[in-house]
Amino acid sequence: MSTDTGTSTSIPWWYWLAYMTGGFGLGLNAMMSFLLPLRAVDLGMSIGVIGVLLGVKGVVEAVTSIPIGGLIDRIGPRRAFIIGTSGSTVVVALYGFATTIPALLLLQVTLGALRPMAWVGSQSFVSGLRDGPDGARDTGRLSFAATGAQIIAPLLVGFGAQRYGTGPAFFIFAGYCAVFIFVGFALPHGSDSRSAGSTKRRGLAAGIKLLSNRAVRVVMSLSAARLWINGAWVSFFPLLLVTRGTSEGAASTVVAVMAVVGTILSPMTGRLSQRVRVEFLAAFSLSCGALGLILAPLLSSMPVAYFSACLVGIGHGISLPTLLVLVGRAVPSDQRGLALGLRSSVNQAAAAVAPPVIAVVVGATAFSVGFPLAGAVGLLLIGSAVASIQDEPPGF
Repeated sequence: MSTDTGTSTSIPWWYWLAYMTGGFGLGLNAMMSFLLPLRAVDLGMSIGVIGVLLGVKGVVEAVTSIPIGGLIDRIGPRRAFIIGTSGSTVVVALYGFATTIPALLLLQVTLGALRPMAWVGSQSFVSGLRDGPDGARDTGRLSFAATGAQIIAPLLVGFGAQRYGTGPAFFIFAGYCAVFIFVGFALPHGSDSRSAGSTKRRGLAAGIKLLSNRAVRVVMSLSAARLWINGAWVSFFPLLLVTRGTSEGAASTVVAVMAVVGTILSPMTGRLSQRVRVEFLAAFSLSCGALGLILAPLLSSMPVAYFSACLVGIGHGISLPTLLVLVGRAVPSDQRGLALGLRSSVNQAAAAVAPPVIAVVVGATAFSVGFPLAGAVGLLLIGSAVASIQDEPPGF
């Protein structure tokens, strides 16, 4: 069943359900990053243990995302999304009963294997709906849902934890996840036919082999830049603000502004892609984010801190939909899930590496050195991608 019909103003009703699936993957991460540390503190666990709990899920996702992407190409992103959301809902509910370190570690490992099924499945589904500028509009709407969820989800579990406690708040968390099970089942059978149908079993080796494709390498460089910049900024800019006299509440609004800017810009990607080559649009938006990182030490007071947030938000909001479009162009439809799984692995690796590396640099020097250096690394990754595409035709 081909879904390459309709226009940006006339689309099947279920396209909007497909866009909604974007609210699961990043919303889950936002809630877990917020709620799990609070729960661990309530249970008397140390900061070191909390770091391990948060890190182990990322490691599992980095390792499993590529083979999961290959599996999605075989079973279809709709079925993968239903499996991922259903399993994640059950696991999240179990967090409400877990009170020991081994139990929480086991749940984190399990969730790390389930979340990519839903998140990569969602990206594969939407990026396969249509081609050209309409495809950019589709991924922009998916990104709008994803970034919007990063604003709403922590508030949901935050107020839940405040009213009922950190343990019961996981049941609210599970309720949020359960909504997306119904979204997945509501998507028509066969609606993901452009993103499924592979008859081959593809694992880690097949995913790594994709890097021989120059277009794939460009996407991976830009993806690494995106998560490196975001990981560095979100982890340390609020801390910088607080150490220079800003209250914790005010610092949190700076992070919220970054997410709001990204949410607003995401749906505009389709229109922008008609005026600017998608590869360069992604590179430009991420360069804005890198600039926000470089200037962070100079913008560490209120209200100028919001300028740094806006710059990072530009990269955060525009880069995701453009990168999904580029993945769809770079590989055949029966390898889209595998390529998105590879991108997810790169994302997890970059997000995991950035905070500890920058922490070491800041510890040895100062914030005034760490932020510009982190921004320079981001620009280096962006520059390597741009150098690879300058002599290529649009869309590779």
